[in-house]
Amino acid sequence: MKVTSEHLDFFKEEGYVFIAGALSDDDLEPLIQDHNVIVDEIARDLQQQGKLNNLHEEEPFDRRLARLADECAEIDGCPDFGVTRRRGTFEFLRNKNLVDLIGAFIGPEITCNAVSHVRPKMPNTDVIFHQDAVFTSQEAQGILQVTVWIPLVAATAENGCMQVQPRVHQQRMVYWSYGKDLPQTERVTLPMEKGDVLFVHKLTPHGSGPNNTDAVRWSMDLRYQKTGGPSPRPEWPSLVARSQLDPSSETVYEDWCDQWAAALEQTPTQIRYERPTGPEPFTGEMFLT
Repeated sequence: MKVTSEHLDFFKEEGYVFIAGALSDDDLEPLIQDHNVIVDEIARDLQQQGKLNNLHEEEPFDRRLARLADECAEIDGCPDFGVTRRRGTFEFLRNKNLVDLIGAFIGPEITCNAVSHVRPKMPNTDVIFHQDAVFTSQEAQGILQVTVWIPLVAATAENGCMQVQPRVHQQRMVYWSYGKDLPQTERVTLPMEKGDVLFVHKLTPHGSGPNNTDAVRWSMDLRYQKTGGPSPRPEWPSLVARSQLDPSSETVYEDWCDQWAAALEQTPTQIRYERPTGPEPFTGEMFLT
């Protein structure tokens, strides 16, 4: 699957584009298996603490964490990949089929920055509308960055699939008050299948409605930027996923693990950077030129 000129034109006009069937089960399976193991470790740890009776081992990937949460109120999601640091997850962040797509949006020097997450969207939860441009240090607010949103299970209107506000990015404004002041414009609901990939401009407001099912809507939202620019979250490591200029600079797994361990020892929780209080014009890079 390739990004076409039609995809790029749509992205520039609408502020988002999704590519159906861009990734295969083989691409996603190592990532899913990593998180099956993580959920199992969470369950066994809670059982050892006497906080959980049933490990719910018979439940599938999209339901087990929710059943565990039904029994133990302490469960509220899943650790992010910087904490878990598993090889399958690392390899997915630099997966060839994924990075091939990203290059069309930001060029051949590609870094995955630390404003990237795994998201187990639990039953009865939603996501407030926001722009990803607000999650940054002030030094990095103008970088060329694209959000890549990847469902690991089918994302439907019922379980709270992604919604976007098209064309708001054309205003070139950052609405710094998270969840407030955003223009009240059309919202487009985007049901997606496992293997689809959504690209969202950092100025495009997006969010999701409630998960009205008893299962978990697993997804990843990743932020890729041109290598060499300041990181929006410099206290934690970025990952050089691809470099045509210097392939030897691409991050290797062992270094990534060591960097995250050292960074989390120094800064165990993310820094909340100061933001302006109201909307301001965006003067950084909008698109790859």
